[in-house]
Amino acid sequence: MAEELLEKIPPEKCWEITRDILVKFIVLRGDKIIAPVLGLSEGIIAPVLGAEKWDEINDKVYGEGGKQLYTWVKKTFNIPVEDAIGAFKLVYVVESLLSAGPFTSEDYEIVEATPERVVFRWHNCCWWEAYEEFGVHSEHRACDAADQKHQEEGLKAVNPKATYKLTKTRQEGYPYCELIIEFKEE
Repeated sequence: MAEELLEKIPPEKCWEITRDILVKFIVLRGDKIIAPVLGLSEGIIAPVLGAEKWDEINDKVYGEGGKQLYTWVKKTFNIPVEDAIGAFKLVYVVESLLSAGPFTSEDYEIVEATPERVVFRWHNCCWWEAYEEFGVHSEHRACDAADQKHQEEGLKAVNPKATYKLTKTRQEGYPYCELIIEFKEE
């Protein structure tokens, strides 16, 4: 009976439901996020561990998660990462999976694309929208540091020549997040 019901749900709706559940779970998971939602001035975990230890743990979690996810996606989808364009394609697939659905042309813009360097901008972000929905102030949003570590370590794991840099963010007041992937000879 459950299978029959699931077969009647259009794939787009399944992606939408999955994205909403995943995004809202992740948005509410962090110390910097839960505290302001609860009306607290300090985090719940950081005061116990100390801010430096909390940041160290987050870096390890997001960095290790990036390594594992990027390696798995590259292998599973057979995405060559021999230059910046290949690295962008891998980031695109990973971000599509994390956002539970492929991005549309309105969601991102490729500003520059050469084998050595890709500059792109995310305009519409399901994570940002979830933060907005929950009323989480931008200074408490963990996306900048978490995204930087996740993508940086993930790309490095699949090809050490790839670098990833988050250069502009919505958190800083830009209408988009701008990211640069470069391929450098060591």
